[in-house]
Amino acid sequence: MTEMQAKQILREYYENVSGGDGFMVVEALEYLIETTKDPKYMHELAWYYATIKRVDLEEKYLLMATEYNYGMSFMELGYIYYYGQNGVVDYKKAYQSFSKGAKLCEAPDKYWCMYKLADFYHNGYYVKKNEDKYRKMIEGLYSKMRFPKYLSEPFPEVVYRLANIRIEDKKISDAVYLLECGKEFMQERLRVEPFWGHIELMGLIVNTLYGVRNFDYDDIVFWDLFYLVDRHKDISFKYQGNIYKIETDNSQAEVAIKFGDVWYKSKQDFFEKARIDEKLLTAIYEDLYKFEVA
Repeated sequence: MTEMQAKQILREYYENVSGGDGFMVVEALEYLIETTKDPKYMHELAWYYATIKRVDLEEKYLLMATEYNYGMSFMELGYIYYYGQNGVVDYKKAYQSFSKGAKLCEAPDKYWCMYKLADFYHNGYYVKKNEDKYRKMIEGLYSKMRFPKYLSEPFPEVVYRLANIRIEDKKISDAVYLLECGKEFMQERLRVEPFWGHIELMGLIVNTLYGVRNFDYDDIVFWDLFYLVDRHKDISFKYQGNIYKIETDNSQAEVAIKFGDVWYKSKQDFFEKARIDEKLLTAIYEDLYKFEVA
């Protein structure tokens, strides 16, 4: 294999020209890592392993990249340790990783590290709880990114936190504005990538929004299902003139959702997988209309 061949394998994989041969991708990236020692390829291989849920190998190659002070790898390691994705929650390692990432990364990757560092002070993880510092950090981040340009920016993560600060301060109209901005941003992110973490955040935004604002049953959109499935057994909507029905089962701790002939075990499962004609509902959400509940 040559460097040119390895890069061609990667191009074909990302363009899905070759059918997505994961074995060849690993081989190509391992070759590039060995010959170039470029940490971006170490990070890229870590990301590939993340997509197939091999956190052990993801962590291995992220650690390899951090030996070259690759900022984005510190950021990703922070999330692994913060949420215990490798099986062990380690707030000390998470804090250290996010701190290093915040210094080494450029915006917007820097902001992903910074809002998580703020969470440490909010929750009292590893550092002493400091609500004033948390608020100042979130306010400062919002001032830097209140007009986001890219879906890769942690704009909804920040506005969700700032909205909750506004709710605590009884500034409800400000909170509603922020939550609606976050909801609008998230729907575009989810159209592109229905990642579980993004789905979870959208659910938090929607339910927080309707906790401080009345729900309008005459103006239901797809994302309002986060709120509706907990409260209604039968929901219907139209797509291309056809009626589709959703049935819910709230008998367990987590609501189950039936769509078509498939039962989804949770809201997370539904929003991640539900389809019409092989099209994810999250990708065609704008074309779904006339939602009704019973």
